[in-house]
Amino acid sequence: MAAATFETEFLKSLNLLTKEQQEHVIHYMKSLLIKTQQQNRQSLLQFAGIFQHEDLKEISSAIELGCENIDQNEW
Repeated sequence: MAAATFETEFLKSLNLLTKEQQEHVIHYMKSLLIKTQQQNRQSLLQFAGIFQHEDLKEISSAIELGCENIDQNEW
């Protein structure tokens, strides 16, 4: 379903609900967002501590050196 179609159908359906039902829908959507954020944090935390300090220094140096140079022949 295309995004515009989904939004239209969602809003049509939402408008058919009572205010109390609409509040339940909003509450449910917010709970889904919170759950998604928590899952994203957990996914990111699995990488915590994966790099050694020396490796991070080397990566930072390479980024600084590489990002500050302009290759005039690139274009």
